[in-house]
Amino acid sequence: MGLIAATYGLARFGYGLFLPQFQEAFDLDGATAGLIQSGSFLSYCVAAVLAVPGARWPRGLVIAAGASASLGSLAVAAAPSGTVLGIGVVVAGAGAGFATPGTVGLIARLIDERGRERAQTTVNAGTGVGLVIAGFLLAATAQNWRIAWVVIGVAAVLTMVATLISARHRMPASSVGSTTDSSLRPFHLFDVPGLGRIMTMAALSGAGSAAVWTFGRTHLDAAGPDVFPGQSFSVIAWILLGAMSVIGALAAQLVQRWSLSRAWSVTNLALLLGTAGVGLAPAHPVIAYSAVSLFGAGYTAMTGVLIVWAMRLAPRASPVITVALFVALALGQAAGAMILGTLHDVSSAPVLFLAALIMGALAIAVQPRSSLPKDNAAVLTAAFEPR
Repeated sequence: MGLIAATYGLARFGYGLFLPQFQEAFDLDGATAGLIQSGSFLSYCVAAVLAVPGARWPRGLVIAAGASASLGSLAVAAAPSGTVLGIGVVVAGAGAGFATPGTVGLIARLIDERGRERAQTTVNAGTGVGLVIAGFLLAATAQNWRIAWVVIGVAAVLTMVATLISARHRMPASSVGSTTDSSLRPFHLFDVPGLGRIMTMAALSGAGSAAVWTFGRTHLDAAGPDVFPGQSFSVIAWILLGAMSVIGALAAQLVQRWSLSRAWSVTNLALLLGTAGVGLAPAHPVIAYSAVSLFGAGYTAMTGVLIVWAMRLAPRASPVITVALFVALALGQAAGAMILGTLHDVSSAPVLFLAALIMGALAIAVQPRSSLPKDNAAVLTAAFEPR
């Protein structure tokens, strides 16, 4: 969870939180800001794809995650220009791409099958922990954002080391190799029934979420009530977003209690309501804070649902399927950031957030009419047997 907090909540999503400072320091317009964020999402995709052949060595992926997140964050801290800032953000974004398959692979080795869904979604909730820390970090370093990014770089290294040490403490012989090794047997993604549609759902959800991740804090900061001094209104909002994101740890229980499709609809509806509140009523404290809370809880729970969906589609190949779904999510975020960045410069904020709402609503509309039954964790395993 600490590694996910550092690579996702800090190194990857910290860009949107610090965007007002970056715009002031480097005179970034909306299109450029969106392009940099898009580059971060794309680097995540590249790293995640590169990590697939390395799934047999999850510790190596953890090292790559910590190293890239740290190097990118330190480059941001030292950036003399907008170009170097963009390079640093892109490199930092790759850390999360290595972290997801790395942690999925470690959990597959360390945790028995009965506890994996809950373990995966608990680790995934580390994004919220990182967002909370990022908010407090911004509040503590408001006058010098470079110090904050040095702290982020150090945190990435420390959590990487902690993950490697803690992973040595428990390695049950019964679970080692049971999932990770099987997931490396020859197979084709096209063999997974319905995977293309689920990837489309993930991409649309990612595109809709890009409005808050990229411009949410900037929008709140510009519209903040006068009773809140300085940037405190938007900083408090970001801390709330992160705190509520921790609720994403409940995603496994949500799916087990309901179904995959119902959990997907509920979590994405929370994203839509949160995006609408931030976009349409950013100056109203009760609405804005409720909106960011809904968004945070919905986003992390939604990604948790994707993880569980991957585990149920093909238990023996869950690390690879998880990567495929998260790459689709990030590609959607990259496209969304570019589109919304352009709208930021040529239109109004309500139009920008309305476009995000349309993309997010499509993520619910295109889902299959039925999903895997709750107790059907092994039905599709046969598709991944050696040929």
